[in-house]
Amino acid sequence: MDATATAVAFMFVIMIFSSLGGNTNRTGSYKPTNSFPSGSFPSGEVFKPQVPSSIEPQVGIIEDQTYKDILQFILRFRKPEQAQAVAQAIVKQSQTYGVNPKLVTALMRRESGFNPYALSSSGAMGLGQLLPSTCKTTGVTDPYDIDDNAKGTVRYMKYLLDKFKNSSDPVMFALAGYLEGPNNVARNNGYSAKTAGYVQDIVDLYHKI
Repeated sequence: MDATATAVAFMFVIMIFSSLGGNTNRTGSYKPTNSFPSGSFPSGEVFKPQVPSSIEPQVGIIEDQTYKDILQFILRFRKPEQAQAVAQAIVKQSQTYGVNPKLVTALMRRESGFNPYALSSSGAMGLGQLLPSTCKTTGVTDPYDIDDNAKGTVRYMKYLLDKFKNSSDPVMFALAGYLEGPNNVARNNGYSAKTAGYVQDIVDLYHKI
């Protein structure tokens, strides 16, 4: 291999590894870090949503069509048997805690790609990429169990939505809190530009379901 070919191959390898870097786990999702470092971004860079997410945070009775929409979306990424189990768990737990199931679906797609066995380098586990501390506070005993992880994810989202119910957009602040940690978001009354990209990803996914 001559020098030019070697240089091209080297640059290609660098590009591949660069695309895999950053705040991602092995499924290509963000790692939810409930202990985002205090003061990790300057106060002048705090992001506050300017455009409402147009997402209803909570729901009453979940209609059959909603389940079908969620199932069809998950089927794009998972085999039928697993997709059905995930969709059923999302709807069941969302109904129990009164959280919009499409919001939960979009969150799980962003976090784990609906892989119930996903494990990040930070120790976040399962569909909602729950940290051990979050599992403990939400009563999750097996984070790799589809229904148990869905319960923890929905319960945590319910907590975040309630915490930020008086904010300019509860959904976007709750999603930011899922990544940065609620105390950090509340302290800054906003979140970092990096987190803004994460939040917008989930909002965009929501509108595709």
